[in-house]
Amino acid sequence: MGIFVACIQLSDSDKIPTNMKIGLVRHFKVNHPFPEKSLLSKSEVVAWFEEYDNSGNIEFKKVDLGNINWERCYSSSMARAVHTSKYIYNGEIIEVTGLKELDILHRLSSRIKLPFLLWAIIVRIKSFSSNKDTNEFKNRIAAFVDRIMANNENNILIVSHWFVMRVLRKELLKRGMTGDDFKPNDYGMLYIYENTNNSTKNK
Repeated sequence: MGIFVACIQLSDSDKIPTNMKIGLVRHFKVNHPFPEKSLLSKSEVVAWFEEYDNSGNIEFKKVDLGNINWERCYSSSMARAVHTSKYIYNGEIIEVTGLKELDILHRLSSRIKLPFLLWAIIVRIKSFSSNKDTNEFKNRIAAFVDRIMANNENNILIVSHWFVMRVLRKELLKRGMTGDDFKPNDYGMLYIYENTNNSTKNK
């Protein structure tokens, strides 16, 4: 399944399936050591992230899925998310390229060398900045949310990445769903989002 193009706009909770639950899970932690060099070029930083993306050194663990019968599981097509999905979910895994981590590394400068942690801060700043990459990234996440809601499905599990989950959560809240926030180091934990109107009616 490829990157989605925005199609249907859902703006209020009346358009959300009544009993819909969406579970967000961040992939398991990847054990990939930081570079040993004190100063790195852009190309060395890009190489490190490529190794991280392809690493199979993953901390698998048991995940509490809330005793919910998850009817469908969507996963980022990146290796760490797919490995996580297959470990926690027994059914078909639908890989979605539109749920991949934001690719912002090409915006780094090739003219300087910096400590790796400083590069990481720059990547984070650029990820939160408004630019063509971040805007397209947010649009494709919004289109994905519209699509799964238009399909009128219940109990959907989504395995992806921290920054993807931040955007997913924002889109779900905009559409009238409710659920807890999460922390950057919450690997392999389930966060459930539900129809606010339905939650209120059941109280």
